[in-house]
Amino acid sequence: MGSKELNSTINLVNGSTGDPVLYIDYPGRDDAFLFDAGENYTLSLKQLSDLEAVLISHHHVDHFIGFDRVIRANIDAKKTLSVYGPAGSIQKIYDRIKSYEYPFFPFQQIVIKVTEIHETELHRGVLECRRRFPKPIIEILPRENLIIHENDQLLIEAELVDHPVPCLNFSLTEKAGYHPDSQKLKEGVLRPGRWIQEVLDSAKQGTPKKKSIEIQGGIFQIQTLLDQYFVHQPASKVTYITDTAYSETSKPKLFELAKKATRLYCDSFYLSKHQKQADKYRHMTALQAAELAKEAKVEQLILIHFSGRYQGQYHLLLEEAQTIFPQAQAIF
Repeated sequence: MGSKELNSTINLVNGSTGDPVLYIDYPGRDDAFLFDAGENYTLSLKQLSDLEAVLISHHHVDHFIGFDRVIRANIDAKKTLSVYGPAGSIQKIYDRIKSYEYPFFPFQQIVIKVTEIHETELHRGVLECRRRFPKPIIEILPRENLIIHENDQLLIEAELVDHPVPCLNFSLTEKAGYHPDSQKLKEGVLRPGRWIQEVLDSAKQGTPKKKSIEIQGGIFQIQTLLDQYFVHQPASKVTYITDTAYSETSKPKLFELAKKATRLYCDSFYLSKHQKQADKYRHMTALQAAELAKEAKVEQLILIHFSGRYQGQYHLLLEEAQTIFPQAQAIF
């Protein structure tokens, strides 16, 4: 992967042949991200309870059927869960939540903040468990740039793309700086916990050598922890592209999302010999995914969302992409 590495644990939950679902987690921190909510039964409720945000590309069943498990995993939490999606997301998520009965215990304080991404506006509605999920009042905000979500470690951008229904594609950029090293944490003597965020906060202040913190009954120097459990990296990017035509209107948007990505997960629904179907149903071919990866100068291409029509011959999609982008991979 060249000079850039990703500091997250990434799980393409159903591989290249199932519902496109991408789970990105950061060790020791409750800030996982879920790109699409299709079938996700292989993710534990604990993994889903770590979510900071859910990014919904669109509301077709293979991208939305698993949202109920997200609700179940987080309903007892005292947290704000951000959900981003295209037009109609607020009403659809409200309908899903209200379809269940809840005991409404005092400890159930989940707040679900739903933001719809429109071309020039953001529509936002807040669903609050402690208020028994009343119908949200919609706040309309100007959309000033592509960034829809940001914290100290990363930012997420979104573009509306070319599909028969409103559909979003995303990129997640890990900012330059210190990041937890999942392998070092796995092998180290300290258990991951809140201390990871404390160390990162201290490092951002620029004076880590002057500080120490208590962890699990011991006192540790910040700089020592940075050396032993963290890595200092340049910015890196993960791009998630699904359910879009590779059309003249979408190409510039897809290029900007994918440009110099460390890893591109890209819709490869059809072989190029079925280009007419791809154009009709607004999907990409494996060849087009490879062309995008090459033009955008990405480091790694993972093909996703293979059509079931190729069952038993999925290797043909990978082989086609490799004629243009030899590093292309698929997960079977």
